[in-house]
Amino acid sequence: MELFAIGLAGCTAMDVISILNKKRQDVTAFEVQTHVERATEHPKVFTSGVVEYFVSGHNLDEAALVRSIELSAGRYCPAQAMLGMCMPIELKYHIFEDLGEGERRLVTSGVYSKKGEQVGA
Repeated sequence: MELFAIGLAGCTAMDVISILNKKRQDVTAFEVQTHVERATEHPKVFTSGVVEYFVSGHNLDEAALVRSIELSAGRYCPAQAMLGMCMPIELKYHIFEDLGEGERRLVTSGVYSKKGEQVGA
C-alpha cells in the first residue's frame, strides 16, 4: 500500500516540477509528501489522501505553481486520476523563498481545489 502512495507522489512530482521548469520558475528545492488514511476493516483500502508540495526558489509565482498542480491533477498524472476515483485527495502547497545557505522563508501556503478554486491556508 505504501508503494501506491509513493507512486502518487512520484507521478505528480514529475508533472509539477516539469511544468514549473517550462514556466521558467527558479526552483531550488522541491519535495512532495503524501499522507493517506486507511479503512480500519480489511482490505484496509485508502479512504482519503493529502498531497503536499513544498517548493523553494527565488521569486516563485504562486499562480504558476497552482496551474502546475491543476494540470497534474486534471490532465497528466494517471496515479492521481486513478486514486481520485476511489478517494478524495486534498492538494496543499507551500512556497518558500530561498535565502541561501540552507535557509528559507515561508512566503505562502494554500490548498488547491480540483474545482479550480484556490483557497489560502
